[in-house]
Amino acid sequence: MQEVHIPEDKKQRIIRAAMEHFAKNGYKKATMDEIVAAADISKGLIFHYFGNKKKLYLYLYEFAYGLVYDRIVKSFEREDLFDRILESEQIKMAIMSDYPYFLDFFLSVRRETDEKLREEISKVKVEGFPSWKETFLQGLDASKLREGINLEKVIKIISWTTNGLLAEHKDNFVLEDIFAEMDEYLNLMRKAFYKEEYQ
Repeated sequence: MQEVHIPEDKKQRIIRAAMEHFAKNGYKKATMDEIVAAADISKGLIFHYFGNKKKLYLYLYEFAYGLVYDRIVKSFEREDLFDRILESEQIKMAIMSDYPYFLDFFLSVRRETDEKLREEISKVKVEGFPSWKETFLQGLDASKLREGINLEKVIKIISWTTNGLLAEHKDNFVLEDIFAEMDEYLNLMRKAFYKEEYQ
């Protein structure tokens, strides 16, 4: 990640403002003027430290991806699938309390259609971080799954559920409530996908 020597409070204001505007408007429609106004900083400052909109966008993506790896991946010590999911989702919710548009920003990146920008985004992932899939699956105990249940499909179902739940509660973000509801869904899936002795 590029070094940005800027006072931490200003950097955080820029990150939060940029994350919100890119998440809401996408890369093309988001403007530096909107981000500057929301961050309450001078336009010259943001260009001095980040260069241009594309560099700010890529910095933001690397910053957000780094949060996932620094906070979530370090928690992947539990061998049980649902324990691992639950812990990682707790950490994700904590990140969202600090950066409310964190998840929306990632979803907007996935919808990005500019091919050149997508190529640069993929370089950030390839060059800066190991494969998410390989990292998550490493050391995971799949022996508890019922016969014929595909681990990767189960993970995809869980991901859809947890991301949908977080999106549903985004405007009324109460960690305890979301965590309690998520726990209910994960328990249901544990019963559906695990052998009886592990439920």
